[in-house]
Amino acid sequence: MRYILVALCLASTLLVRSAEKPVTTNISAVKVFLSGAEVTRTGKVELPKGTSTLVFAGLSEEVDPANIQVSGTGAFTILGVQHRLNYLEEKQDRAEVVVLRDRIKAIEEDIERQNSMLSVVEREDARLAKNEVVAGDQGLTLSQLQSINEYLRGRQEALATKRMEIKRTLATLNEQLGKVKLQLAQVQGKKTRPTSEVVVEVSANAPVNAGLTLKYMVRSAGWNPSYDIRVDDITRPMQLTYKAQVYQSTGEDWDKVQLALSSGEPNKDAIMPTIYPWRLDFGVPRPAPTASTPQGYNANVRDVRGIIRDTRTGEPLPFVNVVLTDASGVTINGTTSNMEGYYAIAIPVNGRSLRFDYIGYTTQQLPISSGTMNVNMAESASQLSEVVIATGGKPASYGYVAGVQTKSVQRIRKQRSDQDDDLLYEMEAANTSLAGAVAERATSFEFAISVPYTIPSDGKSHQVGVQEQELTSTYKYYCTPKLDLDAFLFAQVTGWEGLNLLAGPAYIYFEGTYVGESLLDLAGVGDTLDISLGRDKGVTVQRTKRKDFSQRQVVGGKRVESVGWEIAVRNNKAQPIDLVITDQYPVAVRSEIEVKLDDNGGAQVNTEKGFLTWKVKVEPRTNQKWTFGYSVKVPKERMVVLE
Repeated sequence: MRYILVALCLASTLLVRSAEKPVTTNISAVKVFLSGAEVTRTGKVELPKGTSTLVFAGLSEEVDPANIQVSGTGAFTILGVQHRLNYLEEKQDRAEVVVLRDRIKAIEEDIERQNSMLSVVEREDARLAKNEVVAGDQGLTLSQLQSINEYLRGRQEALATKRMEIKRTLATLNEQLGKVKLQLAQVQGKKTRPTSEVVVEVSANAPVNAGLTLKYMVRSAGWNPSYDIRVDDITRPMQLTYKAQVYQSTGEDWDKVQLALSSGEPNKDAIMPTIYPWRLDFGVPRPAPTASTPQGYNANVRDVRGIIRDTRTGEPLPFVNVVLTDASGVTINGTTSNMEGYYAIAIPVNGRSLRFDYIGYTTQQLPISSGTMNVNMAESASQLSEVVIATGGKPASYGYVAGVQTKSVQRIRKQRSDQDDDLLYEMEAANTSLAGAVAERATSFEFAISVPYTIPSDGKSHQVGVQEQELTSTYKYYCTPKLDLDAFLFAQVTGWEGLNLLAGPAYIYFEGTYVGESLLDLAGVGDTLDISLGRDKGVTVQRTKRKDFSQRQVVGGKRVESVGWEIAVRNNKAQPIDLVITDQYPVAVRSEIEVKLDDNGGAQVNTEKGFLTWKVKVEPRTNQKWTFGYSVKVPKERMVVLE
């Protein structure tokens, strides 16, 4: 009877699927977020009169059921949309398999060719060894026999050399063949991925040629900003190339699609957190009250972390079992909280809820609602009565019950208090096209790339050009010769606010030479954006001690030491430069030490910090010098370091 029911179910499933009408679509556009992407597919289908079931098949397994949109053109009505996974038609990376098999075939053909050549060489060598060229005594003279023998010896040496070359080539080819076969085995051994299908019910009053558009979200994609900054010389504006490193491993290749890059992050929780009154009382802290209505399941969450505390005391609970389950309650994975009550766990596509188990506390089962789930656990009187406390040896559990901590937990806590936060870290699971236009959104911005682009599903970063801008900038050199004799060039950029820049790495090119990598950090930036262009060897700096000023003498019970310095700068460039020089003199921290700035050299003086600052213009191909000096009076029996 059971087999009959299975057969009937299978037959009904096949019958339903046979009535479904497949829709052929192509990926036409992709909007890539900083994390995640929205894929747009388009296609056409002939709809008969009445109700039809359409199937978009062969989609990425990452299709988010909560973010599917179907629209169309034509006289028909969309009645409903459903999502399902198809495990019968699983995706494999067939393109990579074909490439590897073709390479294996080519190497095997080369090996066969080399073996044939080796066989020819060995047969010729065998004939020469038998002296088949000269068959018996044919009345040859001595000189003729010597010539023949020299020829045979030379030919045999050549054959021996050829044999060694062929064997070396065969060894190399066989090594390559082994590696490619291992790579093929690894690719074919990868777990195949199911495909997603979107089932759409439609209704038409008459036959119609319908155009359909399907949009869905996938998570294994994103982009990161980076920049090329070029300065030909300090008389010209800065050239900024805004680039995006786009990656995806969704299982679908994006072949010549219309790309858009958005600064939005739809995978992040869009629910604003609620702050509650902070009730201050004597004793232990009390946890804030939780919302009266628990949050539901959020399919976008891919990892969860949080802190588990005791509801009554507010203390973090260590070694709480955190169990991840699917929709049927089957365990998928698990972890435990560390000494600070912290836990972190990755969430696969089929993960639905987390179960928190701890000895002496009530078990909690919560749906995965957001990336941060802090949990307060209450003591269970029924479980407390069943707990047995071991008096010796290793405890049965590292948990603790109401008011009673095991010896092991106390020892670990003491060790934790004597260490730094590294322990907490150790315990955790751990081609150029340009944007045609920029769309300003309410909470984000979006670059529309003007030419089609291809991004394969390989997880690697692919460079996409976003913008090229000429920025209004002024250039200034900074130097602190006491610490470093090189001059550092900075560009001060204005009007950058409208470029929709994001923090990211910047690769600096100055006067046609790659200088190095910097970081475009926009945190706390005002109207002017300062960008370091690195060291400029075209400006040389020297700092030398002035012998005429430096001296030491004793006056009464005091020792007076005078020190002077000379700073020399040469501008080897063809343009004048604006230079800021910073140096210092000592600042006394006690009354027994007296410091006097005898010569400030025309610098701006910060008496509180002892800083000297010169803001000067140095003409091209010229030298300039600045001097300063100070004296220090201390008790003659005391020592101070002045250099």
